Amino acid sequence: MPALLKFLAIMLCAVLIACGSSSDEENEIPDENVPTEDSDTATPDENDEDPNPVSDTDSAVEENDENENSDADFPENDSETPGDDSDYEELQTGGIYIFSDFEGSGNAQSRNILGNGGFLGFSIFSLGEKYWAVSAIHESIPAFDWDNATGRLYIFEKVKKVEKLENAAFVLNHPDKSLNVGFGYTAAGPCDINGDGLDDIAVSSHLAPFGDLYAAGEIVVFYGDASGWKEENSSISRLSSKYMQKADSMSQSLACLDYDGDGFADIFAGGQNAGPELSGGGSQGMVAFFKGGAAGLSENENWVLLPEVEENKQYFGSSMLVHDFNGDSEPDLAVSGWGLKESKNSANSGGVYIYLSGTDWQAAASNKIFGEADSQFGSALKIIEIGGKKYLAVLATKDKNYGTVNFYDPAENFAARGRFSFPSAFYSENGNISDFDTIKLSADTDLIVIGGKYFGDGGMIFCATVKDGTISEPEACKFQPASPEGGFGNSVFNNKNGEIVVGMPEYIHRF
Repeated sequence: MPALLKFLAIMLCAVLIACGSSSDEENEIPDENVPTEDSDTATPDENDEDPNPVSDTDSAVEENDENENSDADFPENDSETPGDDSDYEELQTGGIYIFSDFEGSGNAQSRNILGNGGFLGFSIFSLGEKYWAVSAIHESIPAFDWDNATGRLYIFEKVKKVEKLENAAFVLNHPDKSLNVGFGYTAAGPCDINGDGLDDIAVSSHLAPFGDLYAAGEIVVFYGDASGWKEENSSISRLSSKYMQKADSMSQSLACLDYDGDGFADIFAGGQNAGPELSGGGSQGMVAFFKGGAAGLSENENWVLLPEVEENKQYFGSSMLVHDFNGDSEPDLAVSGWGLKESKNSANSGGVYIYLSGTDWQAAASNKIFGEADSQFGSALKIIEIGGKKYLAVLATKDKNYGTVNFYDPAENFAARGRFSFPSAFYSENGNISDFDTIKLSADTDLIVIGGKYFGDGGMIFCATVKDGTISEPEACKFQPASPEGGFGNSVFNNKNGEIVVGMPEYIHRF
């Protein structure tokens, strides 16, 4: 028990997550809608300039309550209330809830899966058209061995119903079994980095040290073969000595695309604390370009992208996504920094740089979007579908009390098309949006699901419908468990199988 509490305390200091705020503004959105694509939704904390490597846990406790309805509670904590702590055991498993069979009334069926320790459900994201993945960024080998936390990535097929962790198509660990490196924080692909016609994936280890430089970060590439991805068929890339510093968090965001059109996919890696040290100290954040080739991904960067305003703590590279914004069938790149400045004199509002294909990305971004002062605009990016049209959705976790999700239309030069925000004085002052996604309820109605790991006693999810271009007043989702806990709502993800997956990475199982 003391070991568990110590572990959790260390973990909370090292794991990176941005919080937000929100209020009631015009809840209006464009009249059309788009399929959600994956992105980096895990956003570092503003106090994360100096991320410390974490100790972790794992465990082979896994529960799967199939087809529970919405008034079901979380897996049972104590069948009996013990007289003192020595009467029962606690294991930090983390876990996910999967909601399916949505009804017009706003209800749904649910099932839950607990992890083997190590914050299962911290990040949930898409890997192309076929797969989605869940990270347990500090799961250990063997499970629940606090001193051997390597991190683990569970990869599932989108068309299959997931009822337990064993349903994973692939389970990956850091190939060197490195400890406390944040393995699986995010990933990018599949894409063909070495040009052999098989899919490869790049996985983050954003807390990996190099020499005495803690949390410098590295990229682990798993090269595909006929049977998929294996730890023994991999390589590691990191920043060169020209750029590498402690606490860079390099690879906390990743994107995979063939930038130069040579037939080999390349990797863009972001690190919110990376970049050349400025004269006044600190860094702006940076995105590094790693080139693909027949031998695999280059060991070090070929060139870098930096913010256009030279100032400390802009956190450029905290989130990233790839999407064809201008409709030319070529990939474009969106990069956010939740402290980006529009000019030398502007407040740290946060912003998004958009790099369009056919332009020189090293020269300048094609478009820029900025939030309001101190809003942490750009804490997460997603492509979402509403009314049959695709929008760039940007989270600002400190905007309007609780955070807002802002929608932009790429077809109209990224014109603002509404925002999701909570009514003022909603729930507790500690609540902020952690993540979000959408799912279609009917031909003319979409559901926005917003997670807030700090709402209530243990996290909550909120729902609002979008119909005829108008967002309804948000309310606590009817289908969530009666007593959410464990950071429920930390991650929210549409897995493209008619389901919403919600992470609860800090869940503690008592038995």
